[in-house]
This record gives sequence, C-alpha cells and structure tokens, in this order.
Amino acid sequence: MSNQVSDTGSIIQIDNNFASIIIDSTDDCKDCGIRFLCSPCSDKDKIITLENTIDAKIGDRVAISEASNILLKLSFLQYGSPLIGFLIGIIIATQFTINLQPVEFYQFLCGLLCLGLAGVISYMIITRMAKKPGNYFKFEKL
Repeated sequence: MSNQVSDTGSIIQIDNNFASIIIDSTDDCKDCGIRFLCSPCSDKDKIITLENTIDAKIGDRVAISEASNILLKLSFLQYGSPLIGFLIGIIIATQFTINLQPVEFYQFLCGLLCLGLAGVISYMIITRMAKKPGNYFKFEKL
C-alpha cells in the first residue's frame, strides 16, 4: 500500500457521495501505467470519479494517491497471466499431440491459443477494474 501522491486535481462535480476530479495534465500521462482509469474530458484533461470520503466541496484542490497495490496487479494481469497461459497450453498439448507430427509445432499452436485466451481474460478483468477506480485510489485535500 502506497501513500505516495500520484497526481493533483480539482473537484468539478459532486454526485451523491462521489466526487469527479479533473486531474492536472502533465507530460507524464503518456508514460503512466494506470492512465486507463482516467476518462478523457478534452484533449488534455482527465477526469476520475472517486468516493468523497473527506466531504470535499466543488473547487477544492486534492491530491490523488494509490490506495492499493494496483501496479503489481496490473503487471501480473498484463504479462504474467498470458505467459502462464502459454506454458499451460504447451503442457496440455504435450498430453494430446503424441501421435501428431511435428509435435513441437502443435504444442506451439496450442500454447499460442491459450496465450490468446489468457490475454482476452486479462483484458476483460482490467476493463472491469477500470470501471471502479475508487477501489484503487483515494484523495485528500491539499
């Protein structure tokens, strides 16, 4: 768990108990590993909606920080699960391609198939995560 400030922004809207925060645009956005959690408001502005746990008001300046270890989770989903899928595909194909020639070719194809399946599953999980940024970030007044 990290309390490091990721970004700063201003609250532009409060709806029920959720605050929409416009994040100050920087050049770091293009290199940010979690940029998919922000939705574009215009060409440069990004908006994120989080639960208003600090009773902030419209116009308040806030600091947004990571509330959970999301980068490790995303790294595993993006890289680890397709690799594991590829290896599982090769192992599965080893059991069923004994009489097929060339064996390695069919093992490789099955590995690629499982890699693609794991990649699609990872994408679906990440897309679901992006719809709930409040689980991964928190904000505090500056």
